[in-house]
Amino acid sequence: MVTGDNLQTVKAIAFECGILDSDADAAEPNLIEGKAFCALPDKEREKIADQISVMGRSSPNDELLLVQALRKSGHVVAVTGDGANDAPALHEADIGLAMGIAGTEVAKESSDIIILDDNFASVLKVSLVL
Repeated sequence: MVTGDNLQTVKAIAFECGILDSDADAAEPNLIEGKAFCALPDKEREKIADQISVMGRSSPNDELLLVQALRKSGHVVAVTGDGANDAPALHEADIGLAMGIAGTEVAKESSDIIILDDNFASVLKVSLVL
């Protein structure tokens, strides 16, 4: 989960959704602030990218750097987004999924797939087809 929200909010949501299981999970690099990730050298970002479960206080550039680091490490990356701020990561990802109702035109144009009903369950359905 990558978001611009503050770390306390992100941590609470991650616990509620089951992304983080314990306070031990809620430490770097599993939970990281975008600015801290961005400040790392390229090789270090690539090294820890697949250990990150939650990134808070992230900028569009932080999200883009995470996608690039994951792809350089050999991962296939899917990104969901709805705003113009998500466009760089949506475009860079192997699969960009934009929200069709709430999504901006920039996000939709940067994506490979548009989720017409804005339902995250549809994202899972699309992922299973791919």
